[in-house]
Amino acid sequence: MARVPLFIDPKSLNTQVSTVTLARGGELYRSLAVLDYEVDVVGDGKLELEGEVQGSLPDPYWVNVTLHTAANGLITYFDGNCSCPVGSDCKHAIALTLKAASESERTGDSPAPAAPSAKALTPAEQEAVRVQTARLSSQQAVDQWLGGFAEAPADTPLSTSAAPPPDQMVYMLVPATKGADTVLNIGFGLSRQMVRKSGWAKVRPLDYVSPASASPEDREAVQLLQALGAQTYGYSASTMPRQLTGEVGQLALRLAAGTGRLFSASDWQTLEQPLTLGPPRSVQWRWEENKGTPDGTATDPDDPAWTLQPQLDGAGTTLYRNTPPLYVDLDAGVCGLVESPGIAPHDLPLLLKAPPIPRSSFARHQTTLLRRLSHLPLPPTIARPQVLEGVAPVAHLHLAPMAPADVPQWGLVAARLQFDYAGFRLQPSDAQHSTTPLLLEADGKSMLVHRDLEAEHQARERLFALGLVADPRGRLCVPPGPPAQPSVWLQWADTDFAPLRGTGWVVTLDHLLHNWITRVDTLTVAMAPEGNLPGSSQADGDDSRTPWFALSLGVEINGERHNILPWLPALLDQLGPAMGSVDGTEDGGDNSARTAQMPHYVYLPQAIGRGYLRLPTAPLRPWLQALLDLVGERGQVFDGDSLRLSRLEALRMGAALGEGAQWEGAASLHRLVQQLAGQTNLPDVPVPTGLVASLRPYQQQGLNWLQFLREHGLAGVLADDMGLGKTLQTLAHILLEKEQGRLTDAALIVAPVSLMGNWLREAARFTPGLRTLVLHGQDRHGAAADIADYDVVIAPYSLLQRDRDLWLARRWHLVVLDEAQNIKNASTGAAQVAAELDATHRLCLSGTPMENHLGELWSLFHFLMPGFLGSQKRFKELFRTPIEKHGDSERLTQLRARVTPFMLRRTKREVATELPDKVESIAGVTLEGKQADLYETIRLTTEKAVRDALADKGLAQSQIQILDALLKLRQVCCDPRLVPLASAQKIQQSAKLDLLMELLPEMLAEGRKVLLFSQFTSMLELIEDALRARNLPWVKLTGQSRNRDAIIDRFTSGEVPLFLISLKAGGVGLNLPQADTVIHYDPWWNPAVENQATDRAHRIGQKNRVFVYKLVAHGTIEERILALQERKAALADSMYSGAQARKQPLFTESDIAELLRPLGS
Repeated sequence: MARVPLFIDPKSLNTQVSTVTLARGGELYRSLAVLDYEVDVVGDGKLELEGEVQGSLPDPYWVNVTLHTAANGLITYFDGNCSCPVGSDCKHAIALTLKAASESERTGDSPAPAAPSAKALTPAEQEAVRVQTARLSSQQAVDQWLGGFAEAPADTPLSTSAAPPPDQMVYMLVPATKGADTVLNIGFGLSRQMVRKSGWAKVRPLDYVSPASASPEDREAVQLLQALGAQTYGYSASTMPRQLTGEVGQLALRLAAGTGRLFSASDWQTLEQPLTLGPPRSVQWRWEENKGTPDGTATDPDDPAWTLQPQLDGAGTTLYRNTPPLYVDLDAGVCGLVESPGIAPHDLPLLLKAPPIPRSSFARHQTTLLRRLSHLPLPPTIARPQVLEGVAPVAHLHLAPMAPADVPQWGLVAARLQFDYAGFRLQPSDAQHSTTPLLLEADGKSMLVHRDLEAEHQARERLFALGLVADPRGRLCVPPGPPAQPSVWLQWADTDFAPLRGTGWVVTLDHLLHNWITRVDTLTVAMAPEGNLPGSSQADGDDSRTPWFALSLGVEINGERHNILPWLPALLDQLGPAMGSVDGTEDGGDNSARTAQMPHYVYLPQAIGRGYLRLPTAPLRPWLQALLDLVGERGQVFDGDSLRLSRLEALRMGAALGEGAQWEGAASLHRLVQQLAGQTNLPDVPVPTGLVASLRPYQQQGLNWLQFLREHGLAGVLADDMGLGKTLQTLAHILLEKEQGRLTDAALIVAPVSLMGNWLREAARFTPGLRTLVLHGQDRHGAAADIADYDVVIAPYSLLQRDRDLWLARRWHLVVLDEAQNIKNASTGAAQVAAELDATHRLCLSGTPMENHLGELWSLFHFLMPGFLGSQKRFKELFRTPIEKHGDSERLTQLRARVTPFMLRRTKREVATELPDKVESIAGVTLEGKQADLYETIRLTTEKAVRDALADKGLAQSQIQILDALLKLRQVCCDPRLVPLASAQKIQQSAKLDLLMELLPEMLAEGRKVLLFSQFTSMLELIEDALRARNLPWVKLTGQSRNRDAIIDRFTSGEVPLFLISLKAGGVGLNLPQADTVIHYDPWWNPAVENQATDRAHRIGQKNRVFVYKLVAHGTIEERILALQERKAALADSMYSGAQARKQPLFTESDIAELLRPLGS
């Protein structure tokens, strides 16, 4: 240590570093962590400090501090640099500065304030002051020594290793004095065994170790030794004192001893006793009374001091106070580590530095000494306490309600854990393995308790396995989980905390947790016309025309009914994610996982008093789901005695609930829901007297259903299979309205242009009593003035937007949308005008109300009953995304339950049993030669363009590129000449056209009547060329055809056996039961469109089996189109027939990748 020639005021450090760093540096200084330091004055008031400070690692840190001080010692500039991870201005730099400041204070070199004048002290008084000062100094030394036990780092034990072959490099252990301690230094050099006499020659310094002069083991040892210290002036590289410290020192000693050339020495030239590495030796301890201080001053006779002295066995054994401590036994020729049983390795150096302890300090530090030195002999003045050992701890858990402010973060209950040792309650310890006993005071006696920390640790782990965690205040808690998951504390409390008691815990409860859970098992639901609550005189009255209803939900608690509507927000928040979320946000997961998470019970805080109510979810669930949808749509506030529902909302809720839900009151509404769901029969209505047709039984049922909807102010979709007479049923419905005097305004029928003629013909044929007007063409405006004189007005979709003012200016008794899928896109002008029409009743006709996705279904119901399926955004969140993307079968079931009562669909297989079978088959062809090469060339070109578009703009913004790529591939499959490329026009090879020309002559020769559909009119032209070359007769119908009826008559009369039809022009509105064969030359994306085309032939009136052929090119985009068709058809069938939902997503980007796969893959 160096004297500091300038005064340093340590208090001024608080202006240079943070309070935390200053405090930590002070702790480090008081723990004697500053091992050594040097000071250099570099200017007026400027100091450079360098030293070593022991940190948390085995090796001390090198620290350099630059200080500028004022005349009064205040630090005006501070710059600390350290080899620790912090690097600068760290706690180690503070500790070094504090050490230097303490030395500066002792020098007396700094100016000090003048002491007040006082009379001279007598010799006796001077002796008393000296004794008191020595006593305080001793006590401060003891305080500093005891405070260091928790800070020292742990070191690994030394072990032995085998010695390599001997060499001429030697290693020396030389004792050295460091302060009051003796330590071992190590060095190395070159020597040789003397031949004529025993022993070794003097050691020669070695500044450089070459590979030729040292073995690999020596080089490794030398590298470690060089790492122990830097070059110091006056020493060679080999003989420089290097203190054996930390893990590096232990390893260096092990390697040096392993060479067989380690010696004891008194200087750096003479080798003495050869040494080997021995096992660790145990140190024994004794207390020795001090007879005087090192400077010869006698101790206070009234307060003698005692020193803790170490002892090692063997007269030739010396203990060295390195870190860790070492021994050398010259008699046995061994050296090694020193240990003390029951003392942690990091505490052993502190014991060796124990200062003399005055007897007066024993009483003041008795408890600390007993704890720290329980495994050592105690000072003579301290009585050994009673020892409690071998007692198994008993875990006690006390539960109390969590403070309200902490509940959101830490849960409902706080648990306090204690371990009982024969009546002594101890708090849990973070340590898992420790031999240090715990000193406890009870009834004036001391008890030294040896804890079973392993048993405590296992007990805590069992708690953690149950989900408990420790908060910063030491409480054991269960943080709140997802909203859909009830607090585990409530579930445990419901069973009197059985999971905790079952594991052997002694559980005690705060008085506030007694009777914490109240169980409720009965739910009562009432629906009544608004103002007529259950039990009133009007509750059972006729509610068939009531526009508003009051819904109330209640539970019975201790024989008293309580309204639970105010609890619903909390209940829906708790169950929202498990049922689909209150706000409709997507959960992005599989529904089966959500269903599995639905708890059997929910727990709600009681409105009055403390505790919770337990409600079963089984009777609540259907109502909650219906209310959940309602809340998401209109944000209802549940603060009244009942919930106000419109008639449409009540119907929607009743339809969504299904037959399992029951309620009190509103009997007419209940019957209505049952009839709509088909649970009870609809009332029969008379057939109109003016109907010139006999209705089949299912058509009579359809008329009953249409009249039922009209009677109750409802709307629906007549979704019968194509060819089952939707037109006839609708006309009969309108005629009955007229005959019974309700047709006070005209009925508007909106249909595709191709079907307008069919409506006019069938109205004239079946309902001649209906005055029918067709509004189409240039003279329609003049005819529009006479609408009031007609019963039925027929108009095309194309005129809805164009003549918007005309349609919206009138009130219509009934609006019928035929082929209602024409408004499947709700954003089109036609769909928007249709939704705005002023109509008493509305009806949709469509054999395919949903062709591609569920959004089309929403658009139809938005026209029929606005709001019935919620807003478009809400519908997407609740139904489209879960069903189409996640295969959510439960959501599909809910949607089907909601819409099925307002859809009537019968298939030909169900009702037209006399209809012959339809036989479908795939006729495959293989692309070869130049056609196959062209397909692959276009595929490779378009695939890159599509992938680039998807990467840049995403799927939604890449439709043009995708459709163009897919179109070219489909054209190649049909005929290369369809592709608008010069190279493609030169290819005359078409595998599919060749197959067609093989099939058609044979079919026509057999007398078949054939319908041939293609989406490409240009393909029909190429087919015409091939037919012309073979002298085969045909007729063709496209969107450009004139004299449509004449063309159809040529085929239906039998004049021509082959009918070429473009899919768009002839897919609907044609009755062609004369045909018995249908050929689809190229597949279309939408299976419903193809089915509609097929059903031109397979319909009522058909007497022959219908054969359907689909020409498909193997391994091409056409096969993948068929796969997409199957997926779309599965979704539609699940809506119509109640089949289970599929589990994979619909219409993803992977479909595009699949469509663009290589030919034949």
